[in-house]
Amino acid sequence: MDFSEGYDIYTERLLLRSPHINDREKIFFMRTDSSVNQFIKREKPRSLSEVDVFINDRLVDRKEGHSIYWAIALKNSPDIYIGAITLWNFSKNRHIAELGYDLHPSYQGKGIMSEAIDTIVQFGFTRLQLQKIEAYTHYDNKASLALLEKNLFTITDKKDPDFPTNVVYQRTV
Repeated sequence: MDFSEGYDIYTERLLLRSPHINDREKIFFMRTDSSVNQFIKREKPRSLSEVDVFINDRLVDRKEGHSIYWAIALKNSPDIYIGAITLWNFSKNRHIAELGYDLHPSYQGKGIMSEAIDTIVQFGFTRLQLQKIEAYTHYDNKASLALLEKNLFTITDKKDPDFPTNVVYQRTV
């Protein structure tokens, strides 16, 4: 399944769009800032050229149907990257996907990520025919836990073997 065309989404306040090269500095900040990554274990880029590779990889993932990575922008500033949301790690039967997200600290606490999550969950259930969406988050990440619960995700007994400090939430159709 090719996700490269026709998957930009407008909400009341947001544009969820494909990432582009003009996002590189903001993505670099988001993937290296200690407050954004306090609870996330991931490789940090060392240069903008590594971010360029990251952006290209996300576009290839879209084209090959491995994941959909949306850059989050405000509708009235569509070229300004403020965060990201993604559906990825699809099950073999394509009924389950994992949700990932991050948001620039200046935009947190304004309902932006809740709006994005609600939109992407509905997209996953209706357009992609997913049956379940999972989200993994650190058990001390109170803001993420509250965000998931606000968006009707429920905690599961599932464990994250790679990160034992994570809890797993899910939302089903």
